[in-house]
Amino acid sequence: MRSRPGGGLLRGAPPGYRLAEFYARQGELAPSESAEAALGAFLAAQASDPQALLPEGKGGIILEYDLVGISSEQPASPGIFIVPGDMQDESCKEKLFGEPERLADALWAVAGWTPDAIILGQMQRIYRLMPPIASVSQAGILPGRMRRAVRLIIQTHSTEDAAALLARIQWPGSPAEAADVFGSMAGLTKPGTALSVDVTAQGVSPRLGLEFYRPVEWHDLDRTGWGRLIDQLTDRGWCLSEKARGLKAWPQVEQIFDQTGVYRVRQSINHVKVVVDRGTTTAKA
Repeated sequence: MRSRPGGGLLRGAPPGYRLAEFYARQGELAPSESAEAALGAFLAAQASDPQALLPEGKGGIILEYDLVGISSEQPASPGIFIVPGDMQDESCKEKLFGEPERLADALWAVAGWTPDAIILGQMQRIYRLMPPIASVSQAGILPGRMRRAVRLIIQTHSTEDAAALLARIQWPGSPAEAADVFGSMAGLTKPGTALSVDVTAQGVSPRLGLEFYRPVEWHDLDRTGWGRLIDQLTDRGWCLSEKARGLKAWPQVEQIFDQTGVYRVRQSINHVKVVVDRGTTTAKA
């Protein structure tokens, strides 16, 4: 088994904030048919629309970069995820994720893709099959990947619920492999898991991400907060020893000085994702 290159998240503030405005300007300078132009246009449109999908203060964009393999000469397009600003706000969650048709329209727009009726049909099928106890907490699209897909992050409250949901949506992977991961993480993370499901024109992809979180908020963790979990990933062969040493050293606070003042940048691990894909199991943080 091999380790997965580390992933990085850049959390974009809601449209209208400085980081979103930066990407909107970058989009204006990018080639008109590029994913960067589509992202910029989406953010600019959201900022100027009072009926926007992401009203001010109630939602945002996460840009996901794989930190290993990025080339300065040919940078890869990030994965683009739409998230609510407050997961406890039921009206916000419902507006973002309650209707697969509206969600799909936003994802096509943010990536600059032509709408895909077949993928939408597969999304609608999954929505019909999900029990009320499960919910979509994020949704994303990956413009840099060869195969078109929508990624749904489905939150479950227990590993039993997660296993039952995988059966309901007809995940074509091995239930035994998923159960092995659930058993390995038991007692080390919050109950339940978030299922990272790729929805393609052919249905649910065999590739499945299982996202695990620590029992406390990521910014409250000290350097040992993830230690036992990282050791377990290493023991199972899902993380190389040198990667494990890097992860354990990662959480830190750094001071940044510029003309406008002094900033404290807090760096830590948000979650660990174990990916099961046709007999191969890998992990990323």
